Amino acid sequence: MNFYVCNFVKRQTPNLERQKMTTEKKAKLKTDSGRSFQEAWTESFGVIERNGKALCILCSKSVVCRTSSVRRHFDTNHKSVAELGETERREFLAEKLKRCHFQYVSFCSCLSKANHLAAASFQISLSVVKHGKPLSDGDLIKMAMLSGSESLFHDFPNKDKIIQRISEMPLSRNTVKDRVLRMASDVSQQLAADLRKAACYSMCLDGSTDTNDHVSLAVILRYAAGDTMREELVKLVSLPGRTQGVDIYNAVMEAFLSQGIRPEKVVSITSDGAPCMVGATSGFIEFFVKEAKHPVIQFHCIIHQEMLCAGESSKTLDSILRDISKMVSYIMAHALNFEQFQALLAEVRAQYNALLVYSNVWWPSRGRVLEKFVACLDEIRLFMNEEGQQYPQLTDTAWLNNLMFFTDFILHFNILNKKLRTVGKTAERVFGDIKTFERKLQVFERDLENGQLKYFPSLKMHLENCTFTDSPVNCQEIYKEFSSIVAAAKKNFSNRFLQFRRMETTLGFLTSPDRAKFEELDLSCLHWLDCGNLEMELLEFQESSIWKNKFCDLRATLEKMEKTECEGVTEDGTVGSFENEILKVWNSLPDNFKSMKALGVAFLSLFGSSYACEQLFSALNFIKSDRRNRLTDDLSAAYVALKLTKYEPRFDRLSACIQQQRSH
Repeated sequence: MNFYVCNFVKRQTPNLERQKMTTEKKAKLKTDSGRSFQEAWTESFGVIERNGKALCILCSKSVVCRTSSVRRHFDTNHKSVAELGETERREFLAEKLKRCHFQYVSFCSCLSKANHLAAASFQISLSVVKHGKPLSDGDLIKMAMLSGSESLFHDFPNKDKIIQRISEMPLSRNTVKDRVLRMASDVSQQLAADLRKAACYSMCLDGSTDTNDHVSLAVILRYAAGDTMREELVKLVSLPGRTQGVDIYNAVMEAFLSQGIRPEKVVSITSDGAPCMVGATSGFIEFFVKEAKHPVIQFHCIIHQEMLCAGESSKTLDSILRDISKMVSYIMAHALNFEQFQALLAEVRAQYNALLVYSNVWWPSRGRVLEKFVACLDEIRLFMNEEGQQYPQLTDTAWLNNLMFFTDFILHFNILNKKLRTVGKTAERVFGDIKTFERKLQVFERDLENGQLKYFPSLKMHLENCTFTDSPVNCQEIYKEFSSIVAAAKKNFSNRFLQFRRMETTLGFLTSPDRAKFEELDLSCLHWLDCGNLEMELLEFQESSIWKNKFCDLRATLEKMEKTECEGVTEDGTVGSFENEILKVWNSLPDNFKSMKALGVAFLSLFGSSYACEQLFSALNFIKSDRRNRLTDDLSAAYVALKLTKYEPRFDRLSACIQQQRSH
C-alpha cells in the first residue's frame, strides 16, 4: 500500500512543480520591462500610456506594451513619419504630443466645469423642494442671482467669469423637475441599501385625501442605520376611492417589492385603527401577517386615541362651539364688522387683535379658539351690544361656566397633544406622556372637589367676578359637575392604550435591561428574532458591573437631555438624539449579548404614533395646494420624500451621470 502511495506522490510532484513554474513565469512576464510602458517610446514612436496600454497619438489606437509591437505598429501604419530623419521625426512627434496634451486638458476642464454647473443646479433644486416652492422658482432664483451679481461682485477681478458661470447654470422648470426626480431616486437607493442591512424595522401607515379627492397612502419605516435611528418614507401610494384591506396590502407589497424590502423583518405596525387596517378577517394587518409568516406588534396611534378620549370627555363642548362659531362668523365674515372689531380691540389694548374660526377637522384648534374667545369676551359682549345683536349665551351663567371650564380643560389636552406630536420618540416615552397625564387628571379632579381651581384659572376668575347673574351661584354644585367630567375622562383613558399597557414592562427593557426580569417580558410576537439565548444573556449581563454601568450612565445622559429640552435651550431636533444615544449604547455591547441587542433595537424601532405620516401629509397639502393640484403622483412623492428625508443626495455622483447641458 505504501508503494502505491509513493508512486502517486511521485507522479503528482512534477505537475505541482510545473504549475508553480508556470505561475512564476507569468508573474515575471507581468513585471518584466518588456511588458511595462517605456518612456523612451514616446519620443521614438509617438505613444503614451493609457490604462496600462500604449496609445498612439497619431491614430489613437492601442498597442500592447511590447517594444516589438510598438515598433511594428509605427513602421507599418505611420511609414511616412518613420522615414523622416531622427531629428525631424522627434520634432514632429513632440508637436503632436503637445497638441494631444492640450486637447486632453481642455476636455477635462470643460467636463469639470459642466459637472460643477450640474452639481449647483442639483443643490438649488433641492433648496426649492425643501421650501416647498414651485419648479419654476429655479428660473426666478437664477434671475435674482444675475440681477444682484453686478453690485455684489463689482470689486472682484473675475466678476465677468462669475456672472457668466451663473448664466450658464441650468435651472429651467423642466431641468428642476428632472433634478428632483433624480435626487429622489438617489435617496431611494440609499434607503434601500440601509434597509437591506437593517436587522428589523417597524412600519407606520396612514392615508389622506388631496384637493382632487385622490386618496394617498404613506408607508414609513423606522429602523437603525449604524448609530442612527431613521424614519423614512418608503413610498407614497395612490389608492382607489373605496379602500379595503386587500387594496392596502397590495399597495404595500408592491412598494416593498420595488425597494427589495423583506416583510418578514417587520416588527410592528402602527395605524389609525380603522377596520380596513385592523379587521380580524379582511384587514390589512391580517393579510400582512400571513405574508410575514410571524405575528407583529399592533399599535393604534396613541395621538388618535388621545383625541378620541378628549372628544368623548367634552361632548357638552360641541354646543358651545356652535354658538361661538355663529358669533365669530358674524364678526369675521363681514369686512366692516371685522374692521370695527379690530379697532375696538386696539382701543382697549386687548391681548389679541383677531379671533379664530373653529375647524372641526383639526381637533386641537378647539383650545386656541376657546382661549382667544375667552380673552376677548368683554370686547365681544360690548361689540354685540353696540351692533344690536342678541346672544343670550353671553350673559347665561351655565353657558359661561361651561365655556370657562372647557377652555381650561381643553388647553390641558392641547399641551399633551403637543408633547405627543414629536418625530422620533420611542413608544416608551410616548406612553410615559400618557401615564403622566392620567396622574394629572387625578390632580385636576381633586382640585375641583376642593374648590381651589388652581389648574382652572379661567373658571376661577369667572366665578370670582360673576356680577351679571340674577341668581346666586352654587359653586359646590359647579365643582361637583365638572369633577365628574374629569372623572369620566380618567375612565376613558384607563379603557384605552391597551396594547401599550400590556407592553409597558417590556418596553422598559430598552433603557433598563439591568433591572428587567425575563419572566415579565412579553415576547409573544418576537420569537422570530432569534432570542432563544436571551435568558442566559440577561443573567450574565446583570452580573457584570461594566455593562450595567453603561445603562446607568445612559439614563443619566437621557435625564440631562430631557432637562435641556424642557428648559427650551436647544432647537428642534433634540428629541431625535435621545434614540441615537440609546442605540449607541446597545451597539457598544459585544456579540456575547446578541439576543439582547436584537431585542433592544427592535423595541427602539417601534412607532408610538403615526405623527410621521401626519407630518408628511401636512407637507403634501402645502406642496400640492389648490394652485398646484396638477402635480403628478410621482412628482408629489419625490417632493415630499426630499423635503422630509434625512438623507443627503449624492451630488457628485448625480452630476457625473447626466449629459451636461449649459443654459441657453
